Order: sequence, then structure tokens, then C-alpha cells
Amino acid sequence: MEDELARLFVIIGGLVVLALTAALVAPYFIDWASYKADFEREAGRVLGREVRVEGTARAWLLPFPSVTFTDVVVAGAQPGEPAMTVDEFSMDAELAPFLRGELLIFDMRLVRPNMRIEIGQNGRINWAVRPSSPFNPRQVTLENVTITDGAISINQQASGRTIEIADIDSTLSARSLAGPWRVGGTLSLNGVPLSLTASTGALGADGSLRVRISAEPHAYPFNLVTEGEARFEGEQGLYSGTFRLHTLQPAASGEGREIAEAGNRVSGRFALNHRRLAIDEFRFATGSEEELYTAEGQAAIELGANPSFSITADGAQIRLDGSEAIGEAASSLSADERLAALRRFVADLPKPAIPGTIAVTLPAIIVGDTTIRNIRVEAQPAADGWDIASVAATLPGRTHFEGQGMLSTGEPLSFDGAIVLAVNQP
Repeated sequence: MEDELARLFVIIGGLVVLALTAALVAPYFIDWASYKADFEREAGRVLGREVRVEGTARAWLLPFPSVTFTDVVVAGAQPGEPAMTVDEFSMDAELAPFLRGELLIFDMRLVRPNMRIEIGQNGRINWAVRPSSPFNPRQVTLENVTITDGAISINQQASGRTIEIADIDSTLSARSLAGPWRVGGTLSLNGVPLSLTASTGALGADGSLRVRISAEPHAYPFNLVTEGEARFEGEQGLYSGTFRLHTLQPAASGEGREIAEAGNRVSGRFALNHRRLAIDEFRFATGSEEELYTAEGQAAIELGANPSFSITADGAQIRLDGSEAIGEAASSLSADERLAALRRFVADLPKPAIPGTIAVTLPAIIVGDTTIRNIRVEAQPAADGWDIASVAATLPGRTHFEGQGMLSTGEPLSFDGAIVLAVNQP
């Protein structure tokens, strides 16, 4: 009996050794043309569009399943215009889940992926995956995906503009293709470098996905965080939720940047689609809690063929000269000093790059011991400053001021237009 068991173990052991040897040696004898064809067929079924491997292919089973392809092309909507190209695609998977019909990819690498996305007039995104065969995204896990030198070109047919995302160097992971996802890295948006992190929840039964994005441009001192729900209505992509924007300052440790506690901050609610960014409500605040300035309002940015913006805000009073000018020091300010404070304030106002309208109502502006009340301004950005459609205020001495014209914010600050003064108490 013992001899028979020994012979059985030897036979089984020999079969295992033969199987392992075949797994190690077989890749040298595989018909790669047939293997590439199988990959192209299955990948095409998952993506819902033609996939071609125009370069080389390599595969291994041990010590873990591993494949590498070069020059991968995913066909686009128009002949000769690929939707995506990848210089090199490779992945390593766990063997045990693979044998039971699941795919746990513990390392995937995409070198120089280049994607082109078309957004139609009706908001249809032509890169939405449309599998041509049943596919369960929850059977695929991505533990680590590395993207090197990637690029995405987003063509908006409604506006005729193209958004260029380049220099993508990032890592991402996903519990399953249905989420949750985590992404972090750097990229450039239309030439502006920034750091970006994003995370999502799991795909809901209604197709919605919770998404949180944090973006920090390298050249500008602010951090933007959005959090909300992304979904498709038909084939139109929508994203809505809340946002927070904070100015940044150098970190106390001397490394990196941190939120400036007394800096500018804006928060509110937004809704974004392919045609419009609507901010139904926002709150702007600046300064410390002891000397807080706030304003509330609404805004919208039209993203169509004729982009424009509109901002309406009602604010609290503004003190232009700071706490050091309170009391006796305030009353000692000369007219030139008060005008200089106003000039600095106007010159520092950010000027949008697209046409639009800003309408602001303020209860008061304080310059030293001078208070200007009931300020109302409606203006549009111009090449050299602001085109003031109308401005009105109540000056000291019950003086009512109205005006319109061109305000130049260059050196020197100047105004070319018409003004009306009604002095009720000289």
C-alpha cells in the first residue's frame, strides 16, 4: 500500500512539474499573431470599439499571469482618427483569482497613453464604454495603475474649443471597475500645471457616482475642492454638488503650501454640464474672524460657442486701509492716501479672460475716516481695465454720485466717462 501511494505521489508531482515547465517555456512557442487577435477581440468587446495591437506582444503565466503589448490603438468614431493610443500597456495579475474567473491586477502600467474625447452638440460623450457582450465590472480589481506622460484632448463641438490635458503622471486604484476609485498625480490643463487628487464611491444602482476632486495649480496660490454626484442623463454627462476654494500660503515647515486661515475663501453649490457652469449660491469671505468681510451671490459661466459669465453679489462693508488706520491715524490720511488705497483695491481685482458682467452691491466702503455708502456697480472686463456700465454711491455730505465710462487699471489709474454729483449738504 505504501509503495502504491509513493508511486501516486511521484506521478502527481511529475505532472505538476511538467505543467509548471510548460507554463514557463510555452510563451516562446505561442503563435503571437493568434494571441494578439484574441486580445483584440476581447478588448473590443469590453470597450465596444475596435482594438488593434500594432506592435509586439509578450505573456507569462508564472510566477504570475503577465502580459505586455506595444503600440495599442483603439479606433475612434471617424476612420483614421483613433480614440486612444498607448505606446506600451502591461499588467500583472494574481494567479488564484484568475483561476476562479476573477481578475485582480496588482500592477498595471500605461506609457504615453493619448486619448481623444468628443462631446457632441447635445452633450453626448462618444467615449462612454459600450460593451458588445455581457461584462461584469465588479469582477476586476485594480490595486495599482501607473500612467506615465499621458494626454487627453477633449473636443467640445458646442463651443468649437478643445481642452488639452497633458503631462499626466499619476497613479490610481479601484476596488472594482464600478468603484470606489482613488487617483492622484500631476498634469497640465491648457498649459497650466497642477496637482490633482480624486476619489469616488461605488457606482449606484441608478448609475450615479459620488466624486470628490481636489486641484491645486502650481503657479497660483489657491486650492479648489469639489464634492458631489456625477451621472449620465441619456448620454449627457452632469456633475453637481458643493465647492470650496481657499487661498494658500507657504507652509510653516517651509515645505509646500497650506491654507491661509485669514485668506480669501469661497464656498457654494454648483451644477456643471457641457454648456453651463451654474453657481446657484456662493459665499465669499476674507480676513480673520475678528475682521471678517463676507459677500453672497450667484454666478454662471456659459460654455457654448459664445462663452460668457455673470456674477451678482451683495457684500458687507469693506475697509481698505486695515486696522492700523483706525482712530487718529485714520483721520490723518490725506486725500492722496485715500485715493491710493482705492487705486490699489481696484487694480488688484481679478479680470476674467472671457466677456461677462459683474454686478455688486455694498453697504459701505471705509477709507480712513471717510465712509462711502450704498455702492452699486455693474461692469464688464475690457482690455485695459473695466467698462463701467453704471456706478452709484452716497458720499459724505449726503452727496449722491453716479457715473459710467472706462476705468483703466494701468499706470496711472484713470477714468474716461461721465459722472453726476448731487450735493445735498455741502
